[in-house]
Amino acid sequence: MNPRGAEKEYLQDGLRSGLKLDARFDALTPHLHVAWISWDSGFRGSGLRVGDRVIAIDGQPVVKPPDLATTQRTLPFMLGQYAENQTWDKQGRKEGDQVQVRIVRRREPGEGWEEHEFSGALLHERTWSIADTTRQLIGPGGPERMGRDGFDEAWMSWLEKRVFDWERLLDSAFGAWRTSRGTRAELANHLGHKARVDFLVEHHPGPFATAMREDWETVRACLDGDLVTLPADALEFRTRGEEQVKAIGLQAAAAWKALLEARAGETLSAFPVVDPFRGDRSAVTGKLVSLPTVTQREWLVDMGKGYLAWNQSGAWVFCPANTPAMNKVFSAMQRYQKRVAPSVRLDIAVLGRILPDPRLLAGSGRTAAGLEVEPVAALVGGVVCVDVSDPSEGGPRFAGEETLSQEHFGAPADDASPREVLTAMISAVKRGDQETWNGLFADWRAVPDTDRPIYYPVWTWNGRDSEWVRSRQLLLNKVLDARVRWMGDVRVVIQGDEAPGLQRIEEVELELDHVGLFEGQTRTFNSVDVRRRWTVQRRNGGPWRITSEQSL
Repeated sequence: MNPRGAEKEYLQDGLRSGLKLDARFDALTPHLHVAWISWDSGFRGSGLRVGDRVIAIDGQPVVKPPDLATTQRTLPFMLGQYAENQTWDKQGRKEGDQVQVRIVRRREPGEGWEEHEFSGALLHERTWSIADTTRQLIGPGGPERMGRDGFDEAWMSWLEKRVFDWERLLDSAFGAWRTSRGTRAELANHLGHKARVDFLVEHHPGPFATAMREDWETVRACLDGDLVTLPADALEFRTRGEEQVKAIGLQAAAAWKALLEARAGETLSAFPVVDPFRGDRSAVTGKLVSLPTVTQREWLVDMGKGYLAWNQSGAWVFCPANTPAMNKVFSAMQRYQKRVAPSVRLDIAVLGRILPDPRLLAGSGRTAAGLEVEPVAALVGGVVCVDVSDPSEGGPRFAGEETLSQEHFGAPADDASPREVLTAMISAVKRGDQETWNGLFADWRAVPDTDRPIYYPVWTWNGRDSEWVRSRQLLLNKVLDARVRWMGDVRVVIQGDEAPGLQRIEEVELELDHVGLFEGQTRTFNSVDVRRRWTVQRRNGGPWRITSEQSL
């Protein structure tokens, strides 16, 4: 016998399902979302899961009430609501009677949805306590509701917080895998409760402890992601990229050295130390000066404009960051990011020509007067060497740019499935093929709306280049691979007959799995950095194109 004494069970009058269901009547298919299954629910072990969508109860479909007043009047008495016991009482139900639900859940990994039917028993609500005391227990053999057992909060408070967190993590529409909540950070938080769950199982064995262990494991498995075995050549694209970065870096170093040597005759041998206003500037005006690497933290800001700044022996030299010459440097750097590697250290060495007029800056918490230079050449991050005087069409090239070649594979066939289109997008990012990547995104936009959908026959995506660079950055750093996990059903968002000139627009929702390396294992994960949900559309039965304006 438990040393704390005998236990006593109390039976309440009302029947309950032990389910917590959230009404989601505005979804494409109105349903009751399974938010939680109580540890003592008659649906425990039935196969019903948190996140399932209940579309029928005892054969009666879940329908959206005609108006708000009807919803407010009828919803409280539905399955999984606070007044459901009154419904069972009116129906003459008794303990042990079965309630059958039909649900839909995603078929994942895979395509579309699958339906299942599950049954659970209606049970009287029960409470337990230590006999002849007011010390209530959580279930037979369970801990005292207000007990702590050496932990920092009472068992009942801890239980309520865990249920609150877990139902949100497992939510099939807004959970950890379908919002920007990071699964790895959530997993670390979740593992922090393992000690208390283990203590519960060891010291308070019973149905409550068993259920809590099952729920804890379910959440852990969800947050841990799927274990993925990558093929041997899965990271070849990274190897090719690293080789290209190395080759361009060597060419940049050689080109920079050659530029300095070629201009040595007109380059000052030392940093120009001259009073910019009172001193004689004629000796240095028009000369070149080789300025060492400066990081962005060393820039000065005046009137909202940035200046590269160098200081030696109290003398200053400035280079405005927004001049036409510097814009050419940054344009070349951006091409490097798109074609070679997305990450470039923003430290800049400049070969600059000293201008006749000095500059006075009063910003960044200081006042400084110095000479101003116009860049003749620059070396960015040690890998992007730009000769500003290069007359190449489209602006000066970075050293080695002419050696780059890119094979464009083009979009898949017009009859390719949405899954194939999204897979082609991922492949284009791996290959660095921006032209193909661009062509996979729609140049129109249809915005679904049950009352009045909106159609834009021409659509411009202004952030395309930056999202391309972010996609490349992810696949070359945090993300090892990405693959389509799930594809939904085709739905029509615009019929085409609503108004003259409209086209028929169909849409499909897809989800991507992103794979990363965690503690030596390759697993799927979600975070604020990646985009899991994608949509594709097509017009009049034409090729599918991506309408999600986002990076990988």
